[in-house]
Amino acid sequence: MISAIGNLPLVGQLHFLVGVICLLAGATAFMVRKGRHPHRLAGRVFAVCMLLLCASGLYMSLSRSILFTAFLALLAGHAVTTGWMAAARITGLAERVAAGAISLVAIASAGSGLLVANLPSGTLNDLPPVAFYSLGGVALWIAGIDVLALRRGSADDRQRLTRHIWRMGFALFIASFIFFFGNNNVLPPVLRSPIALLAPVLTVIGLTLYASVRMRFGRRPAFPSRMKMQGRRKEAG
Repeated sequence: MISAIGNLPLVGQLHFLVGVICLLAGATAFMVRKGRHPHRLAGRVFAVCMLLLCASGLYMSLSRSILFTAFLALLAGHAVTTGWMAAARITGLAERVAAGAISLVAIASAGSGLLVANLPSGTLNDLPPVAFYSLGGVALWIAGIDVLALRRGSADDRQRLTRHIWRMGFALFIASFIFFFGNNNVLPPVLRSPIALLAPVLTVIGLTLYASVRMRFGRRPAFPSRMKMQGRRKEAG
């Protein structure tokens, strides 16, 4: 494992290290009680590491002309950014820019699929057009959700926090899938079995679905609202 990591370029080694921290922080944020200090700290670490992962992943993808993972990096970056925006109550122009950005990713990915379909080999980096169409479809679906949210206006705490959870979970899913299936040559042999590789990815999906459904349809939001948090601070002071 160490020798395999050592053979990577410096940006690849940093990418791997940040990826490990990102996965640990993301898992911690899901496991601990929502809204408390450990959750917020783990969430901040995850968001920062995820953005660094997206930046380095985008750089390595473009430098090696791997278009599909470049789109994946942009998709994951949008998910973690808008997830953070939902928790921080950032709306207005930032939401419109985010919706426009993911729409461009959807168009570019679908357009790339058309270009790949017209290549003599019918593939690009061993991927068929349907891979790009599928990624473009996911991006278009998220863009549609963003546009509908803009048309609906301000969201209540339950809607806002559900959005925060599933977008952070979606970003963590992308990171875990690429980590365990895209670069598993750096993992020790014991962790390369199909079950060992699939288990953490399925766990992320399960945690995201559970937390999202619980937030959306539970008795009350699991996160305390900002007004309640401010009131508690005043009482403590």
